[in-house]
Amino acid sequence: MDDNITINCLRGVDCLVVKKVYDAFSKRECLENTPFEVQLPGGCLDDYVFLHTQFGKAEVHPCEGEAVLTEKDDNYARVNIIVSVPVYVVLKRKCDKRIFALPAHPICSGVVQCDNHIKIKVTGVVYAPKEFLRQGRFDVQAETYIETGCVSGCRGEVITVSLGVFLVVRVTSDVSLRIPNYGFCEFNSGCDEQCEENFCETFLDETLTPFPQFYPDDMC
Repeated sequence: MDDNITINCLRGVDCLVVKKVYDAFSKRECLENTPFEVQLPGGCLDDYVFLHTQFGKAEVHPCEGEAVLTEKDDNYARVNIIVSVPVYVVLKRKCDKRIFALPAHPICSGVVQCDNHIKIKVTGVVYAPKEFLRQGRFDVQAETYIETGCVSGCRGEVITVSLGVFLVVRVTSDVSLRIPNYGFCEFNSGCDEQCEENFCETFLDETLTPFPQFYPDDMC
């Protein structure tokens, strides 16, 4: 055992615990003309200019009454999850040009949601051998990329937005991985900006600092 450790050190090889992606799949969903309530800092939507939407990091939650991963056969499992993504609208107030990033609360069946997350149910089949699945070795992660379609203002503080959601769902597990070791990262020392001595004297000397040519060229 000691010999192996010595050999690994001499070869510059380390063993790290990392998350290995065992399988992944992608999906897309379109949420057309979805109403969101925005709590404005004053006034109504007519007092603002819509700039763009922003989104937070996707979160994975179990479906109610269902396991995140269930065995399908010896090597595959079914994923049942809710992918939750925070939504913000960025508005500019017309009177003072101030910009606000405001949480957008989805309105579902006439009821304003308590948070600003859109929630998408996702199912799929992934490679996850049952002998490891039964040991609780797998985690499910999701990543999203969202495009904004049609945007329109409604009454009061409600804005309607169409969202196209690209999803990537990954099944991961912690594994021990041997990798080459190139040493620790070096941190550069702080960069101290040097103040030029006699700056004004040099600047005002036409021989040392000639007057620059402005664009466009002076034709006279």
